[in-house]
Amino acid sequence: MKVIEDKKYYKMSELVEISTLSNHTISFYYKKGLLPNTLSTSKNMKYYPEITITVLNLIKYFKDNLNFSLDYIKELFDYYNINFNDRADLILQSIQMISSEIKNPISKKDLLDLNLQEAIKLDLVDNKDIYFKTEVEVLKTFSELLKYDISIDLINEYVSTSKKLASLERKLSTKVLEKTGVLPEILVLDILNSFKPFIFNRHTIEEFKKDM
Repeated sequence: MKVIEDKKYYKMSELVEISTLSNHTISFYYKKGLLPNTLSTSKNMKYYPEITITVLNLIKYFKDNLNFSLDYIKELFDYYNINFNDRADLILQSIQMISSEIKNPISKKDLLDLNLQEAIKLDLVDNKDIYFKTEVEVLKTFSELLKYDISIDLINEYVSTSKKLASLERKLSTKVLEKTGVLPEILVLDILNSFKPFIFNRHTIEEFKKDM
């Protein structure tokens, strides 16, 4: 590790040891534009900024846990204009990446028949010009619920409860941050991608069993 202007940098050999990825793989990611810019010294030695470790962890998580292709990860990085200078912002962006698939874009005007304005009011989706696959699926589910005369108040309560759960997720992460001084990016994604869905669905199943 090398400290330059109070910032930590790593040689390729150190990245290989920390990430357990090969030299070839890391170089390939760099050439593909998935890693932050390096710093070269007068001896033509290339150093990678500390945040590179976080980025490598995120790429590995996306590939291994979500089956994202490198091309799609690159598309996500470009769409969200990934911030390689702020680790906290990078983790937040990664949450956005796994929460909404940026596929099959549809313009706002083509979604009005899916009760888009009502969904925006209820905070089910954001108010914007283009919507993607996951958001359209939410809108379709919302429209289906309305066909069964589901109370708007009930859906609003569902959203409010989700916000409370989101607050608890943040508290869980904050406690880890207080204990360790660093927020583990993989833990944050695991809470979002597996911990929360499993617990929520587990208790949903128990609720349905009450009627059987």
